[in-house]
Amino acid sequence: MIDSHCHLNFETLSKDLPNIVKRCVDNDVTHLLSINTNPKDFQTHLDLISDFNNIFISYGIHPEGINDDTIFSFEEIEKVIKNPRLIAFGETGLDFYHSIEYKNKQFEIFEAHIEASKIYNIPLIIHQRNSEEEIIKVLNKFKNDNLKLVFHCFTGSKKLLEFCIENNYYISLSGIVTFKNAVSLREIIADASLDHLLIETDSPFLAPVPMRGKSNEPSFVKFTGEFLAEFYSMSKENFFELTNNNFYKLFSRAKRDN
Repeated sequence: MIDSHCHLNFETLSKDLPNIVKRCVDNDVTHLLSINTNPKDFQTHLDLISDFNNIFISYGIHPEGINDDTIFSFEEIEKVIKNPRLIAFGETGLDFYHSIEYKNKQFEIFEAHIEASKIYNIPLIIHQRNSEEEIIKVLNKFKNDNLKLVFHCFTGSKKLLEFCIENNYYISLSGIVTFKNAVSLREIIADASLDHLLIETDSPFLAPVPMRGKSNEPSFVKFTGEFLAEFYSMSKENFFELTNNNFYKLFSRAKRDN
């Protein structure tokens, strides 16, 4: 199994990282993608994971952290882009749940991430909250660029799922899909393209059933994976092989022998 989205530099995980990685090994979680949400933290984040060859990293600015002074610097990208651990840009996107104060700046930074993805041929990790229509509109501006991207922690509408299928975009499912009250989400993702499906924890958030209420960690991705294998009427082995292959198709800089 692969946890395609976790935040290992958050304190609840970083302070116990060796044991967290050991629990991954014990539960057949072979690789992790740790999401960096602020370029200022990138080097510290990279140092944190440096002893673990099975951990990849992204580079980006979370939309919640954007203000009028935010810059997505291509000069800074040039300093880090050759690092083989770096396999994705993001998470990026639009989040209008908490505030729309910096709405225009969010659009600007989102499109800067998209331009970087085009230039460096590195896929995007998309964060969407209260912004489906706006994100669809932005991505439609780049419809002819064959962008590679994943909507992480997918909780979107049927319209968004169909948009992803039409454009060969990936979706990633988190522990939310296991929640008792996620009936509508399960109805929507029943029609997902299994060839464009990933699994994630988004740890330390959103622990799946039966760990709900606890601090989430990458090894818990097995519970989401096992739930979805049954949901899609597949064996666990086939489902994990499928989602692992999907991970490497999308994140082509990631090497299987790491």
